[in-house]
Amino acid sequence: MTRRIDVIATDDAPACPRCGGESLLYARAPHTWTNTAGEPVNGYTGVVLCPECDASTPHAAPLITWFHVNGQADEEDEGFVSLLVAWATSIFVPTLDEQALDDEIDRWRRDL
Repeated sequence: MTRRIDVIATDDAPACPRCGGESLLYARAPHTWTNTAGEPVNGYTGVVLCPECDASTPHAAPLITWFHVNGQADEEDEGFVSLLVAWATSIFVPTLDEQALDDEIDRWRRDL
């Protein structure tokens, strides 16, 4: 099954949610989880390419190096496009941690 990863063209990619540092790219990746009724819930989540957090990730490292050497992305550059596709297809969206979600909901309700 092919997933559609949307790479968002922006000069202002969001900060990395892991370290808070500046990211190089922003993409939206599809995900699905099953709700308590047993039905699939489809959605998208944002993913960033972080030069710090992703530096040792196999498909991210070459793309990070490309940015360090070349600076701005150019969709006409076949090397860049190849690295971008490799990174985008390797994006992994973890399974929903329902306990963490319930804990966050409880904290939010207590703060009301």
